Amino acid sequence: MDVAMALLLVSASVLLLGTHLYGAAPDPDGDRADHTAAVLGATTISVQYSLADADPVAERPGEYHRTEYGSATGLLADAAVANARIDGTPIRPTGDEFEAAVAASIGSALIGSDREFYAVAEWEPYENASISGTATAGERPPPTADVSSVTLSASSGLPAVDDDAIERAYLEGGTDWYDRLEGRTDLVADSDSARFEAAGMVLGDAILRGYFPPEETQLALESQGLSHELAVFQYERMVAPLEYEFTGTTNPDHHGPLKREEADALEANAHVCRGIADADRFGREGLGEWLAEDLQDAFAEETATIDDEYSGVARDERIAALLADETSTADVTITIQTW
Repeated sequence: MDVAMALLLVSASVLLLGTHLYGAAPDPDGDRADHTAAVLGATTISVQYSLADADPVAERPGEYHRTEYGSATGLLADAAVANARIDGTPIRPTGDEFEAAVAASIGSALIGSDREFYAVAEWEPYENASISGTATAGERPPPTADVSSVTLSASSGLPAVDDDAIERAYLEGGTDWYDRLEGRTDLVADSDSARFEAAGMVLGDAILRGYFPPEETQLALESQGLSHELAVFQYERMVAPLEYEFTGTTNPDHHGPLKREEADALEANAHVCRGIADADRFGREGLGEWLAEDLQDAFAEETATIDDEYSGVARDERIAALLADETSTADVTITIQTW
């Protein structure tokens, strides 16, 4: 999923490139959902969706659309990531349009089937996370339906979080994330809350590299016109749920690394991770600190159990292992039901 180029198209459409793999003979009942999953995984689709909900597009005359290609399950996974919310606030306003286009195309792919279907894709970097995304296709099965179900994993398009990096960050302030940002943000001081913040920085770094790949984003920030405006808009949407404007000011001339002549995608990502100056005074935190607080809430029960049984280094090692085992950015879980 890129942040760079919006394809300027006159009308929306959904083009099915794959073939309908349903044969004349019905699939065995025990394999109904498996068969549907195989069809969707083998079917390549192209979807076009409107960018009208993005402010830079809404302010321009005409219609603007973007096109995405991929397998049906892959694009449903992409739609879940595009639909991600932080504390309920969408970070990509075009996510609903993308989801609807993917759902329509998946429905077309299954024309000819004698079964109904419902597919749910869920991206959640850890259980009970307040940052997550969901996309669906089809209709929920009725309560009395004889449902066949299968669950599979698909790529989120985001880089994976390295287990060792999470553990090192929590235990000793590992600096892989800091090195990738080329020292553009502050290292975290050593304390229990800071341990979670260091882990949050690792997780936030992976999330930001997925939503804002440095090389592609750099090109978008250096460009003119709509591509640049969309990149800036997406950064602003990313930090909006964290309750601050990207630059900590309402002055449009103070966009720092988002200004075309000063474009710096790594600095922009670092800015999102660390928040703004005087964050403690104004209560405006970066993604790393926000994730630290959310991780502590999400794993409160598990860490309380560890606290009851362990102390000192043994306790810290178990919490670090818990975070490493239970956090993942690279996968989307897709559940397919048929009846």
